[in-house]
Amino acid sequence: MSTSAITPINPDVIEQQLVRILSSSQFVATTRLNRFLRYLVEQSLAGNADALKGYTIGVDVFDRPEGFDPALDTIVRVQAGKLRSRLDLYYAHEGKDDPIRIIVPKGSYRPQFEVAFNPKPSQSAEVSETDEVQTTRYSIAVLPFDNLSGDPNQEYLADGFTEQVINALTRFREFQVISRQSTFRYKDRPADPRDIGSELGVRYTVEGSVRRWEDQLRVTAQLIDAETGAHLSSEVFDRTLGAKGLFEIEEEVAAHIAAQIAEPHGVIHRRRRHQRISTEKLDAHECRLLASEYWRSPNEESHSRVRDLLERAVAIEPSHAGAWAMLSIVYADELRGNYNLQPEPLERALAAAERAVETDPQEVAGFHALFMVHFHRGEFVRFRAAADTAFRINPNYPDMLADLAALTAYSGDWAKAIEILDRAIQLSPSPPGWYHWILTFYHCLQGEFETALTHARRAGNSIWGGEILFEAMILGHLGKSEEARPLVREIEQNSERYAKFIRRNFELYHLPDDLRAIMREGWRKGGITVDLESIS
Repeated sequence: MSTSAITPINPDVIEQQLVRILSSSQFVATTRLNRFLRYLVEQSLAGNADALKGYTIGVDVFDRPEGFDPALDTIVRVQAGKLRSRLDLYYAHEGKDDPIRIIVPKGSYRPQFEVAFNPKPSQSAEVSETDEVQTTRYSIAVLPFDNLSGDPNQEYLADGFTEQVINALTRFREFQVISRQSTFRYKDRPADPRDIGSELGVRYTVEGSVRRWEDQLRVTAQLIDAETGAHLSSEVFDRTLGAKGLFEIEEEVAAHIAAQIAEPHGVIHRRRRHQRISTEKLDAHECRLLASEYWRSPNEESHSRVRDLLERAVAIEPSHAGAWAMLSIVYADELRGNYNLQPEPLERALAAAERAVETDPQEVAGFHALFMVHFHRGEFVRFRAAADTAFRINPNYPDMLADLAALTAYSGDWAKAIEILDRAIQLSPSPPGWYHWILTFYHCLQGEFETALTHARRAGNSIWGGEILFEAMILGHLGKSEEARPLVREIEQNSERYAKFIRRNFELYHLPDDLRAIMREGWRKGGITVDLESIS
């Protein structure tokens, strides 16, 4: 059973859940706890949650006199602890498939009501075998990190890292992250991850530890398949306190852990791709991931297939913002790569990006697609607004960061661009080759053509078939005309296609004049005799 505290819940549904709990074996014979829970829930539903204090509960529930002092008489605190334990036991067994979770957080008497996102579906709700697109969200629980410092006073460190990892993971909208209140009951309570997965209804768990010795800090994190108990990844982070503040270290480590797990090239998505057998029954989320994989090495054939899958996905599941976002990017590739061109690709790309943002204003991929389209259309104020929003929503999304770096560079701020790109590369567990193109062009501008060539070759076939142009350009600057000869021959034999690529991408990316000049000079030195920009 896993939960989300976001969805509004009908009070009638909460009252039905209360009846279920109070009639269970954990509560039916405990008059005092039965009365306590009923009081908390009914007062909260009546709008009196702010009045749920120790004194009020002692008088109304436990029949204490008006002079009752909760600081001296601990009955409310003691019974609240028992109530939380009973609720934990109920949801671990009888209530594990219930649609609603009622929680009384430690340190508060105000109950929380959470909707289970994966209750067992009724027969009428099951997806037909003929449906080709269904919904997938990954469920994950971050268990309390262990304090291995040997000092109970360092417990706050472990708790702080746990919360930061939860916060970082929740920025990836395709993941359903279990609330802290649900997972902290496992603190200092060793358990088999398979049992935890069953109790919480999650597919994956993250567990870790924090060890501090003087100013040295070591953080470990493991991703575990809660169905099999298998360890899928493990990382160790060593940091020095003082060089950076504790909060900065927590944010940095948590961002890295979350990206390694949850970004489109991360552990879980790579594992899912390896398990995929066919594309005949992909859900909308898997179509989005397939588009991310296509983008690593785009070509016309895979573009057509991915575009068809995404169009089918959003037709069947129009509420999937991530699929709309990737469809926007794939539509724009009709121009960038001259792939399967249909009328008004940028207009369709803009409409799909806007639909993504409207569908889920917290999905970073929507604003990623939106700022790309605005930049291509020369709408630079709107580009900056969408880019700022994307970064605010999820500053740990590598593909978005890499594209933002490129557009920032072409806008003239190369220093900021390299800073953003460094973050993308550090966060991505498997950076796509196209991340290297901005480094290629940066080193060209610096006159460092050997380094530029290294990055161009690392980039591979990742720029819509145009990589041959840039390698030939760099070889021209290096005076390696013999090495450039077969590339030059290919370009001149297909000059119309390559000229179209150059014109479109120079225009779409608003390439600065100094970079254009370096490219033209390199092509001339490499032996290209045709003027690629003048061919119509």
